[in-house]
Amino acid sequence: MIAAALFAGVLAPLNSTMIVVALPEVLADLGASLTWGSWIVVSYLVAMAAVQPLGGSLGDRFGRRRLMLLGLGGFAIASAAAAFAPTVEILIAARTAQAITGASAIPNATALVRTLIPIRAQGRAFGLIGAGIGVAAAIGPPLGGLVTEAFGWRWIFALNLLALGPAVALASRIADPGRRSADGRFDLAGAGLLLIALVSLALTATVWRVPGVPWPAVAALALTALVAAGLLRRHVARHPSPVVDLRLLARPGFLAAGVSILASNLTMYTILLALPVFLAQLVGWGARDVGLLLAGMSLLMLVFGPVGGWLSDRVGRRAPALAGTLIAMAGTAPLVAVSTGWTWSAYLVPLVVVGSGIGLAGAPVQAAAMQAARAGEAGQAAGMFSTMRYLGSILGAAGMAAILGAADDERAFRLLFALLVIAAGVAAAASSRLPRGVEPAS
Repeated sequence: MIAAALFAGVLAPLNSTMIVVALPEVLADLGASLTWGSWIVVSYLVAMAAVQPLGGSLGDRFGRRRLMLLGLGGFAIASAAAAFAPTVEILIAARTAQAITGASAIPNATALVRTLIPIRAQGRAFGLIGAGIGVAAAIGPPLGGLVTEAFGWRWIFALNLLALGPAVALASRIADPGRRSADGRFDLAGAGLLLIALVSLALTATVWRVPGVPWPAVAALALTALVAAGLLRRHVARHPSPVVDLRLLARPGFLAAGVSILASNLTMYTILLALPVFLAQLVGWGARDVGLLLAGMSLLMLVFGPVGGWLSDRVGRRAPALAGTLIAMAGTAPLVAVSTGWTWSAYLVPLVVVGSGIGLAGAPVQAAAMQAARAGEAGQAAGMFSTMRYLGSILGAAGMAAILGAADDERAFRLLFALLVIAAGVAAAASSRLPRGVEPAS
């Protein structure tokens, strides 16, 4: 079960980061402008963030293993369509389909861990899965660059087979005893409002940096998100079986876990995006050197992810989560003084500290979120938690574009990293509100 969830989980971060370095070749090959490159990235992030709560809720209703397998199969088809896309429009459609199908598979894999793994072993399970997700996000850019340089950008999508094959094989052997009855009507109105609210919110945070998008359109998207969220709240309060139960946010630990993962992922993802830009543009490093440096962060996440999970099963969720987020904050702080005159080790040490902290905190935060949900609502809880993770990535990329778009000198990068210290502090504050113990919701 853990291996199946791990292979399914790495698909999303891998496909969100490894395409970035290949964009120049993609656009040149398809004869598309730079604006289309932004949409190749934005379409994937928005769909992945918006659809996961719905995908998890469908799994709660119709069977999590079924939705996981359907999602993995759809992801394989969408990856093939992306690999053979003759135009940029078809590539964007295929990338969006990747995100939608992945958003069906990933939260249901997480929900199966919640329902099939004993509560006192879930920290270790989520530690292994979280470590794999973090490493996938970190190795995406260098891996995408190597494959693009050696074989061409279309072969990037073939890499998905390395995870899809084992994920399907392992998931097909899972028993899913927690399937809920499908009696009664599915909440289509709630599903529509949920998608409108999340898609509008994600687009508001991303499309303003796409060339040619007017500011009134961004304001209209923000207003749409607010109105849809208000209508969804009223609808959920009146519906006997809503598509997403907002009462989850009031459960002990769930909202705190969501805020913690949002702020932590914002910090980690922005460092992964911004530091390579700094090193390439201002210092003159090549892709190989940048990749080796980032490996210091990803390897420590791989090491400390299982450690954090083990500790959370033994001493409770709060202590390792708080310790990890404080360590990540301490690692981010030196980057506020980042300089082109630093040595290789001066860049490496903060990344090692950040990677250790993010790895240590990831499993207890996710385990706290999932134990706040009852077994029958584990899918929608996993989807909502994962959406918070993706919103962190989206907000981090948007903030980086806003700050570095005006200037890309040392002072701009220092301002960006100072804001990341604040974000890491928010993650620590939220982690301090997690439950101390290891007890599932009744």
